[in-house]
Amino acid sequence: MNSRYNKSAAGYTAGVERPSRDRAMSGRGLLGLVLTLLLPPVGLFYLWSAGVFRSRGRLVLTGLAAVEMTALVVLLTPHQELTSRLPVPAAPPQVTAAPEGETLNALYNIEQLLYEQQLAQVLEAGGTERDLLTEEQKLEVVNQQNEEVYNTIVYSVYGSEAVYYHATKVCKTQTNGRELTVRDALREGLQPCPNCNPPTIIQ
Repeated sequence: MNSRYNKSAAGYTAGVERPSRDRAMSGRGLLGLVLTLLLPPVGLFYLWSAGVFRSRGRLVLTGLAAVEMTALVVLLTPHQELTSRLPVPAAPPQVTAAPEGETLNALYNIEQLLYEQQLAQVLEAGGTERDLLTEEQKLEVVNQQNEEVYNTIVYSVYGSEAVYYHATKVCKTQTNGRELTVRDALREGLQPCPNCNPPTIIQ
């Protein structure tokens, strides 16, 4: 079986030496090994660029350097232990309350603005301000108006001949000399005069 290199000098090309196992640990090999162990990136670059060791040896050293760099990264990476903390309820910051007068004014202004907006919409639709009132508010308004009517002074004739109460002392040709309130007139069974239209209560 022919060998790639013959023992005779005739088997070599001129100027080419046969690789020797002694070169594996020459000065360059020792430098490459030290660099690979201490500074893996620099050592690997030196091994592959300078052609130190055979391919198999460089692959082995590359694997060892990768393992070494991985171990260094794992060791040097800080590990923070996550501790669970239960939320602690905190008291809300103290807030200075606004003066009661300012608070009431602010609320009144807001309610007034809302009322004006609703009133504008109702008026555009052909309604009146009364349409914005609730049934209770409407009843209250009617009671107030009726109370004013009850206290209004009207006039009638004296005696049992009185049938109507009037808005003025003189209604057409009749003189009404008696003054009384609408409440008293209604209690006596008097009716509002159809001619002078005295104030009447709202039913």
